[in-house]
Amino acid sequence: MLALNHTLEIKIPLQNERFAHIAQQVMNVDPILKPDSFQVEYIIDPNDSGTLLAKFSAEDDRCLRVGVNNSVASMLTIIESIDELDAL
Repeated sequence: MLALNHTLEIKIPLQNERFAHIAQQVMNVDPILKPDSFQVEYIIDPNDSGTLLAKFSAEDDRCLRVGVNNSVASMLTIIESIDELDAL
C-alpha cells in the first residue's frame, strides 16, 4: 500500500449550517471505490458552521485530480438540489 502523500483541502461555503450538514451527510454516503489510493473526509468547519471542508488525500496526483473532479461534480449537484428543494 502506498502512502497518501498528495493532499488538497477545499472550503465549500454554503448558505447556512443546515445546508452544510445536509451536504456532508449526502457526500459521506458515496463510497470510495479505491480506498487504498484515495480518501476524502467531509467536515463542518469549526470556525464557520456554514462551510463544509473537503479534505482529500491520494497516492498520486492523477488519483487526486480524478477523485476531486468527481467529488466536486457531485457536490455541485447536491448544492443545486438543496437550492431547488429549499424553495418548495
